[in-house]
Amino acid sequence: MKRTLSAILSIIMLLGTLFTAIGCSDPSNNQDPATTTAAAVGSNADEVTTDNLYDDKGYLKDSLDPSLNFGGETVNIFAWEHTLPEFEVEEQSGNIVEDAIYTRNANTESRLGVKLEFTITKGNSGAFKEFCQEVSNSISVNDGAYDLIGCYLRSAGVLTLEHHLLDMLEVDHLDFEKPWWSSSLLELNTINDSLYFISGDVASTLIYQMMFMIYNNDLGANKNLTSPQETALDGNWTLEMLFEMTQGIYNDLDSDGLKSDEDCYGLYSISHPLLDIFYMGSDMHYVIPDAEGNLILSEDVLSDKSFSVIDRLINLYYTSNDGYFTKTAPYTIYSAGNSLFYNVSGEILSKYFRGSDIDYSILPAPKYDESQKNYRTPVAFTHTMYCIPADVKNTQKSGAVLECMASEAYRNVTPALFETAFKYQYSKNPLDAEIFEIIRNNVVFDISRPFFDSLGGDTSSPIRIWRNQIENGSNQLFSKGKSFRGRWSGTLKDISEKLKEID
Repeated sequence: MKRTLSAILSIIMLLGTLFTAIGCSDPSNNQDPATTTAAAVGSNADEVTTDNLYDDKGYLKDSLDPSLNFGGETVNIFAWEHTLPEFEVEEQSGNIVEDAIYTRNANTESRLGVKLEFTITKGNSGAFKEFCQEVSNSISVNDGAYDLIGCYLRSAGVLTLEHHLLDMLEVDHLDFEKPWWSSSLLELNTINDSLYFISGDVASTLIYQMMFMIYNNDLGANKNLTSPQETALDGNWTLEMLFEMTQGIYNDLDSDGLKSDEDCYGLYSISHPLLDIFYMGSDMHYVIPDAEGNLILSEDVLSDKSFSVIDRLINLYYTSNDGYFTKTAPYTIYSAGNSLFYNVSGEILSKYFRGSDIDYSILPAPKYDESQKNYRTPVAFTHTMYCIPADVKNTQKSGAVLECMASEAYRNVTPALFETAFKYQYSKNPLDAEIFEIIRNNVVFDISRPFFDSLGGDTSSPIRIWRNQIENGSNQLFSKGKSFRGRWSGTLKDISEKLKEID
């Protein structure tokens, strides 16, 4: 029986006091799991203790039947090629994240009696159409070649609208009440009581692609400034504070009288996708569901608030000398440490900052102002969504394997990647671990992202129209947006109708 969104979310709310929004429980919690009762779980809650619910490391167990076994069958997973470890690791090497992925896969195979086979192919922004075509070709002949798909975000939207994916709310063994599934994604992606793609702990890229900010403590000290981390922990880290702190930092290091990559800035920014920190971080949306579940354009897109953020950033990057935006400089320029602030992703941190000599602090994306209730953490497009192809031959096997992989990632990969790598190996200051918790617990998504291409893609989607104003240094949001608003609304109506047709 199809589980409705309301039923799922009610259970998530009950579990919310125990687990983070995306995944991992905290084994360092002072409560003793051996003696704490789980009063909110099940109709016989007074008879259930955490002895039944948690493993010996303090992580929630899954609900898969221990006797479930598929007799050595192969599970074929069609996945996109990523620069970060995510899918297949052939042997343990001493790298904590890769070894954890190896363990996730090995445990899944052992527990369910399966053999995981990965077909990895290019599927990023330059190749996702070919990726989707391969799936389409396979489904057209109904050969059931793949049991699971792990794809780039934009591929998930394309495959959904082509009716190539199963509704995962109708698949046995998938338990979306569990904390290894992203509750915010679950709420967002469930449309008309159907769910075609999901992510969570099973995708290590979801953590790598979180967006946040870095503060250069060395440069701040030279300017007699103090890291704003304490302010961030108090909930008062805002765009206004960011703009104020960047003032007066500029230094023409190469003495050529011109702003360039070689100079020192208050905020240095590379690439337009990272501008999402300022839009989504300000608690603005592009597309939202209406009361009937139809997708509609958010009023945020063409709001005064949206316009003002663009104006402030254009002033920072172009009118003043305080900031610098470029779409061409290599990320290796970060190692010079010539900026007070950077807007980055977890991947950028892991590749270009953690081995540097810069003494830095971690900050969440700034709030629009102090009246904003929570911080908001965007996630870059380049993370993985998991789906089940429409021609799959054994839905029970697909559901069980995906649930087991997610559960095993929750207890193996996330602790290695987030609790160890991010909180300790990638951190340099005592408060960084607390800030990372805030960042991860406030991850947000927008349904415009998987349907980015239908909405106009890099040419005219609302996401690119907003980013382009800053990239081009000219705020024409209202005129540009109004010219496309009718098209966007019509497209969203078509998308909503296509999603209804799938049922």
